[in-house]
Amino acid sequence: MIRSWLVATTALAMMTGVAVAQTSSSSTTSTQSTTSVPSPVVSGTSSSSSERTVDSNGVVIDKTKTSTSGTTVSPSGDTEKTRKTTNTTTVR
Repeated sequence: MIRSWLVATTALAMMTGVAVAQTSSSSTTSTQSTTSVPSPVVSGTSSSSSERTVDSNGVVIDKTKTSTSGTTVSPSGDTEKTRKTTNTTTVR
């Protein structure tokens, strides 16, 4: 009698495990990123200047300045003036 109860309990446990395994699901998440296309430059200018100095200890200092300005057109047709200045100092 005990043996039949053990067999029945084992069978019930195995069926429950199979039912739980069948109802489980997995999910996958994917992401997509987009970047906007840069606006085309209609007109623009660029200038650059450099200066190199050497002090009495032999230390060399290079200074560079680059300036860029122009007009861009957005995809909606709006115009925008842009200006960018970069200063670089290198000490050796």
